[in-house]
Amino acid sequence: MKLSDRWEPDAALERIGLEGQDLGSHQAFWDHSADVDAIRAIADRDSDESFESSGITDAEAIRPYLPADGAFLEIGCGIGRVLQHVAPLCREVHGVDISSEMVKRAERRLRHLPNVHVRHGNGYDLEPFGDASFDAVYCGFVFQHMPKTTAFNYLMEAWRVLKPDGVFRFQVPNLLRSEQFHSFSWFARPYFAHHPYPMHFYTPVEVTQLATRAGFWVEGLTDEIVVLARKREQPGVTPGIAEGERLSLLEGDGLFGLRDADRRLREEQRRLQEENRQLSARLERILRHPLVRVGLRVRRGLRRLAGAAPR
Repeated sequence: MKLSDRWEPDAALERIGLEGQDLGSHQAFWDHSADVDAIRAIADRDSDESFESSGITDAEAIRPYLPADGAFLEIGCGIGRVLQHVAPLCREVHGVDISSEMVKRAERRLRHLPNVHVRHGNGYDLEPFGDASFDAVYCGFVFQHMPKTTAFNYLMEAWRVLKPDGVFRFQVPNLLRSEQFHSFSWFARPYFAHHPYPMHFYTPVEVTQLATRAGFWVEGLTDEIVVLARKREQPGVTPGIAEGERLSLLEGDGLFGLRDADRRLREEQRRLQEENRQLSARLERILRHPLVRVGLRVRRGLRRLAGAAPR
């Protein structure tokens, strides 16, 4: 592709450009996105119906980590897709979002839920919330829209506001999966060089590094990079996540056949090792044959005579 190639995306949301890298530019971007299409700005492939059902699915995934008298926080809550379904599960539900427009819409949608509280955040930290305030923190496909340094700060902030043994569940797109790489390559088009869209992709190794450096114990990590991180006294990774699955580097339906290629390589190595063993055994048998042994002795004798002859 060349920078001069002419093409524009069909989706109105993708035609919204990020004017700068500062927090004010990010806030303006999401306020504009909320005005254009709030639902698809949060979940671009969802219909109104699937937007609701996906919120139920995500809320159910967090249910096991929420006591009935517990407190829950969502980073990047949007218009309340998940909050409305978490509300019946615990005593206190909070959401924070960088977009004031998203927050206004969430407040209108969820005003019938007295235990839900939504506030406008600064897009960098969780300053309004005290240390050890929440049993569970959730963030679904939000870190992908901010610089990785900001996402790392949110990881540290999530650790701070969680109670001991509290859980942080979050998800980011996996660059190593074929469908996510397709999305990545979509944003490589020249149009987005002129109209930047805030989109960042991760690998399992990156996410594990960031989470543990923020202080978390990584308890679960799927091939789709759904992470379950727990606040413990010491950071770390549950055995089997990093080693057994090789951080999903050879998992999934994408990765350009790396899993199959790896298997074929191991099989080829075993085949070559067996051929080498058989050839070595054949050579040993040949060298032990009486005629060969006599021939070798004669050759050595001739070499000694040749070496002793005058020049």
